[in-house]
Amino acid sequence: MDRGVLRGRIHGRSLLVLVAVAALVSVAAVWQFGSLRDEHDPDLADPDTPGGPQFTAAAEATSESAAASAPESPESSPASTAAEPTSSAAAESSSASAADAGPRCTASLSLDEEWSSSISVAVSVANTGAEPIDGWEVLLALDGVEVTAAWGLEHLDGDRYGDIMFNAAIAPGESVEPSFSAAVEDGWTLPATVPCTPA
Repeated sequence: MDRGVLRGRIHGRSLLVLVAVAALVSVAAVWQFGSLRDEHDPDLADPDTPGGPQFTAAAEATSESAAASAPESPESSPASTAAEPTSSAAAESSSASAADAGPRCTASLSLDEEWSSSISVAVSVANTGAEPIDGWEVLLALDGVEVTAAWGLEHLDGDRYGDIMFNAAIAPGESVEPSFSAAVEDGWTLPATVPCTPA
């Protein structure tokens, strides 16, 4: 047999063996890569295999109900409580403004004359509101002082005294000046103001 032909056959068989070995090495490498991928990333594993992740309708329903029943953030509670003082302060301010705008009066006392057992007192009834007053009442409950006579005051009941016809109406910022005389006892006191109520 010719040497060239023999040498060609040997080379051809060697090449076939090398191709077969390379194919086996490639198959082994692909198998190892697939198994390493499944171990490091279970989500990529086949869902039909026993080790793969199992997704069921029950699991999805549980996660949805947990999300629905999650408690509200506690940060929303301080915001609502912080709004309450603001609204209550606004309500108090508006009610105070309404009270200032309505009829109001004050009554102050000043000593005119003093004798051994009696005194004469001037009363100043002033309209301190924003609307006219058409009638008023003062309370003369004074320690050690008993009213005996009055001018511009009508005795209503007990320590209550009211206006008479000509001094009932008081415009805002104006005042009227009734007076009274009284018997006094030891230790009597005369306060600077007494309660006044617009009628």
